[in-house]
Amino acid sequence: MNKLFQGIGVIMLLSLGLLFSNCDKDKDNDNHGIAGNSFKIAYVKTDTLAEVYEYYNDLKTSLLIEQQEAEADLSARYKSMQTKYLQIQRDLQDRMITPTSAQQKQEKLALDQQKWQQDQQRYEFELMDKNQKMTLEIYDSIQNYLKIYNKKYKFNMIMATDTLGSNLLYADKNLDITEDVIKALNKRYREALGNQEGEEDTE
Repeated sequence: MNKLFQGIGVIMLLSLGLLFSNCDKDKDNDNHGIAGNSFKIAYVKTDTLAEVYEYYNDLKTSLLIEQQEAEADLSARYKSMQTKYLQIQRDLQDRMITPTSAQQKQEKLALDQQKWQQDQQRYEFELMDKNQKMTLEIYDSIQNYLKIYNKKYKFNMIMATDTLGSNLLYADKNLDITEDVIKALNKRYREALGNQEGEEDTE
């Protein structure tokens, strides 16, 4: 489970792929993006977006807390089983229990270990499932905003790349709308949080 979320940001970045595509050929002379034959392209640095998008970071933090709690529970139970097993061996060696009693205790301990393994698999599955759902939530959030954003700028395509530009051999800096998108996404998220808090206060 320690490696379960090491790639959490990478998964999000890879899943974003092509952020948005629009076939609207309406011309726009805004400085964002470059227009050529009425075809406009822009790009967003998704690694930067993942680093500073507050909604994503809040979801990731919540998920990591769940992971830590699950690992702490499993670790405590595992240590408890180890302690019980060693105690059985000592009691048997000191003849404080009979071999039959020791066998019964070990059989019960084996059932506890089986339950522990089942819970470990269940925890991992649940956390992976939540990780996938989180990725989809972030993807939908970004796409929904870009649809609104693009009503003004009329890009035909908004692409996803990273700071190193691994998906692009060359891109003019004027095509980079990362900062605008991040500011707007964080603003929308803070407003949504404020509305939620206001609704809770009125209940």
